[in-house]
Amino acid sequence: MIMYILRRLVSIMVTFLIVSVIIFLMMHAIPGGPFDAQDMPLSEAVRAKLMARLGLDQPLHIQYFKYMWGVLHLDFGVPYQSPGETVLQLLSRAWPPSLILGGLGMLIGVPTGILLGMAAALKRNTWIDYLASAVATLGLTIPVFVISMMLILVFAVWLGWLPASGWGEPKKWILPIIAYAAIPMATYARYTRSAMLDSLNKPFVTVLRAKGLSERRIIFQHVLRNSSIPMVTVFLPMFIGTATGSIFVEAMFRVPGLGAYFVTSIETRDYPLEMALILMITMAFSLAYLISDILYAWLNPRIRVGGTQE
Repeated sequence: MIMYILRRLVSIMVTFLIVSVIIFLMMHAIPGGPFDAQDMPLSEAVRAKLMARLGLDQPLHIQYFKYMWGVLHLDFGVPYQSPGETVLQLLSRAWPPSLILGGLGMLIGVPTGILLGMAAALKRNTWIDYLASAVATLGLTIPVFVISMMLILVFAVWLGWLPASGWGEPKKWILPIIAYAAIPMATYARYTRSAMLDSLNKPFVTVLRAKGLSERRIIFQHVLRNSSIPMVTVFLPMFIGTATGSIFVEAMFRVPGLGAYFVTSIETRDYPLEMALILMITMAFSLAYLISDILYAWLNPRIRVGGTQE
């Protein structure tokens, strides 16, 4: 186990470096810069002074190594669009809205999806199964920005029950939370249905029924427990995906979270902020998948951490 974790950590660091190089080169390959004349009418002398102060006049490899040296010391630089604070300060201010909405979306979507999947598995080939499967399929196939538009149109425009956008009052969180909950709900509904159908067809269920155990006890104490392993291990990567902000959801509902800064950092060529966001997401997903693999091996002793089954 220890050697497996060490190998994965080395792999994560290699992935981190490769992603950093690719993103750094791609950012500087895009035409334009943070102080272009079209976006910011500055004199050549002022622009040259700013470029020299930020080190943007140096060769790319020098800029890259200087930036990564700062990253090793948890210094991600200063965002161009908010020079009065560091990148970490900006992220610490922008992350709470994304974390709150994404976390509440998971809190609602995961239990709802599990209940839908259980109902579909226990009532297989009935209208309940078809309805739950249709809801799950729609949740995965309809883009989240379309879901957001439909929520705004129905609940904000037609019915007038909720505000269409904004941040601050809890009632303004309801629609983006529902939009965030769509994908976890659909994913867990499909996972739960598939896992429970697989467990219900296992021989141990027939043995338990022959012993006279009640159907409720068989479902909740044995079938659901055996089906929970893939559902548990998919939770962390999905949580990272929602808690780090959705560009479309936050843009539609005007939420000042991380997703909004993904867009502005690209539009304004804010290199330090863009690099920090992508590197943070890369590291978060890598660690989430590592923890999920370890958790999967711990929950299912038949699975070896090397990827083989005993």
